[in-house]
Amino acid sequence: MKNLFSQFLPAFALMFACACTGTSRLASPQNTGDTREAVMQADRDFSKMSEEKGLNTAFIAYAADDAVLLRAKTQPITGRENIRMYMSKTSDDGIRLTWSPQYADIAASGDLAYTYGTYLMETRDIDGKVITSDGTYVSIWRKDAKGFWRYVLDSGNQGLRP
Repeated sequence: MKNLFSQFLPAFALMFACACTGTSRLASPQNTGDTREAVMQADRDFSKMSEEKGLNTAFIAYAADDAVLLRAKTQPITGRENIRMYMSKTSDDGIRLTWSPQYADIAASGDLAYTYGTYLMETRDIDGKVITSDGTYVSIWRKDAKGFWRYVLDSGNQGLRP
């Protein structure tokens, strides 16, 4: 009997997890003032700050205290202070990074969400010619104690075209 139970336990656990996930998606956020649009707007405001004040300033300002950046060819950068140190290693002069969220979803609790979309980065080569690169990104957001959306994880993938 014990062996039979252990064979069905993983299947039961999976069905239970699926049932809970399905149920929670039907629930509306407890804080009715926050919708997907509120998270999309936070993401657009984040991009606007990057465009107007520089990507270093924006990525520090919108980071949660325990935020994580996933970047190519580096270990995860964890915590706002480490993000600040990472960003300070390179100047963002001559770099224009903007993005546009395409979709957002928010947890039933109303305090956790994610967005994804596309980005465009413009830099200049040694002759001053504009070089553009693009890609996709995902950000996971959490509402802080003051009610502001801060990213807790940000990552991107370069290249939209083959």
